[in-house]
Amino acid sequence: MSTTSTVTAVKPSKANIGVYTNPAHDLWVADAVPTQEQVEKGEDLQPGEVTIAIKSTGICGSDVHFWHAGRIGPMVVEDTHILGHESAGVIVAKHPSVKTHEIGDRIAVEPNIICGECEPCLTGRYNGCETVAFRSTPPIPGLLRRYVNHPAVWCHKIGDMSFEDGALLEPLSVALAGMQRANITLGDSVLVCGAGPIGLVTLACVKAAGAEPIVITDIDEGRLKFAKEFCPSVRTLKVEMSDSPEQFAEKVVKLADGVEPAVAMECTGVESSISGAIHAAKFGGKVFIIGVGRPEIKVPFMRLSTREVDLQFQYRYANTWPRAIRLLRGGVIDLTKLVTHRFSLENAVDAFRVAADPKQGGIKVMIQSMEDGER
Repeated sequence: MSTTSTVTAVKPSKANIGVYTNPAHDLWVADAVPTQEQVEKGEDLQPGEVTIAIKSTGICGSDVHFWHAGRIGPMVVEDTHILGHESAGVIVAKHPSVKTHEIGDRIAVEPNIICGECEPCLTGRYNGCETVAFRSTPPIPGLLRRYVNHPAVWCHKIGDMSFEDGALLEPLSVALAGMQRANITLGDSVLVCGAGPIGLVTLACVKAAGAEPIVITDIDEGRLKFAKEFCPSVRTLKVEMSDSPEQFAEKVVKLADGVEPAVAMECTGVESSISGAIHAAKFGGKVFIIGVGRPEIKVPFMRLSTREVDLQFQYRYANTWPRAIRLLRGGVIDLTKLVTHRFSLENAVDAFRVAADPKQGGIKVMIQSMEDGER
C-alpha cells in the first residue's frame, strides 16, 4: 500500500511524460507515472524512496536494441515499456523514512534495485542479484521520464557536478567494473575493440590507468577519428571485414610496435572481433568481454588453450559509483567530449533516430527532461 510524504520542494510545472517502446518496435512519448499531482503531494512513495526530477539521460545501445530488436538475450519487451537507465537529476520529494537525502540534492541514479538477501548481494557482488529489478530492462520501467520514484540508497549525491556528467556515471561504471576485474596496470599494452560509447569510456579508463601502448579498433572511420581526437596518443585501426582473425591480430601487433596486448577489452560482443582479440593477446594474456553479443558464438578454443589466454566476462557493475564520482570530480577522467547531441524529452524520438544511425555521428546522445535546460 502506498504511503504519502508531506514533504516536497518543487511544484511540477509540467506533466510527467516518458519514452516508450513495445513488441511492435514502436517508439513514442506519452504520459507517465508518477503523475504531476502525485509528485506535488508526494504521493505513491514507498518507504525508502525519493522522487527525482530527471534532468539528463543518456541513450544507451541497449535502449536502441530493445526498441529495434525487442530483446537482449532472455530479456524481452513483452508489453508497453519505458526505456532509459543513464540518468541524473534533483530530489523533489521523499518518503518520511528517508534520512540520508534531502530535497534539492543533486543525484545520479544507479538503476538497479536488489533484494539484499541472496548470495551475490550478501557477498558484495550485487550485479548478480537473483531477483534484481534493473531500470529499463523488461519488465522494469526505465528512467526516461520527467519524474521517477527510486530507492534513496541507489541515488548517489553528485554535488555541483553537471547532470550530464552524472548521467555518464553509468557507462563509466561499466568500464570501471571491467578495469577492476581485468586488473590492468601501469605499462600494460591494451587493445580496445570498438569505438562506441563504452569503448571510448574504456579507452579513457585504460589511459588513466597508465596503459601503453593502446590500440582501438572499429569498422567506422568516423568513430576512430573521434577516438583519436578524444585520446590523441591512442593508435587506431579500421577493421576490414575481409580480414581473418589472424590478419586482424597481425595488424594490431604491428601498430603497437610489435607489442602483443596484455589485455584486450572487447566492447562489441561481435564474434569476429572476439576471435581477433584472442589471436592478438600475448601468451598468458587476457581477453575481457564487456560487449553484449548473440546467445551463442564460436571462439578459437585451441588458440585460447595453447596460449593460456584467459577469457573473462562482465555483467553490469557493483560498488563502482562512488569511485566513478571521485574520478570525474577530481578530473582524472573527462568524458564531456562524448556528448555530441542534445534533445528535449519531447523530441526523444528524434534523439533515438540519431543514436541508432552511425551516419549521424552520434557518440553519446543526451535527452534533457526539464524545461530549464540545465546541464
